[in-house]
Amino acid sequence: MNGQITYLNAGPGSEQTTMEPAPTDASNTIEKVRELLYGNAMRSQGRRVEDLREAMTDLEQRMVQRFNDMQKSIDALALSLRMEQSNAVRAIGGAVTEMGRQISALADRNP
Repeated sequence: MNGQITYLNAGPGSEQTTMEPAPTDASNTIEKVRELLYGNAMRSQGRRVEDLREAMTDLEQRMVQRFNDMQKSIDALALSLRMEQSNAVRAIGGAVTEMGRQISALADRNP
């Protein structure tokens, strides 16, 4: 009864037999042929894809780390620049104050 399906009805002699392909046999055969023809290539491609995913994940982690390091450097430079600017403003303020004193002293000498 390979590939045949028999339907039985209630009445005597009313059997019907239909020929249908056995899907599991054909599917298994196709899968076996597919595995023989393409199995190594598919596994190889699968490994390549997995290797690429790992490389991309590693690259992403390194980029995030570099970005964080750069952000820390930028923050440190910004703080340094703010301190330098503040010191320069104080120095200029001190110089202006000193110039004011000298001008006042000169003005006091020459009435």
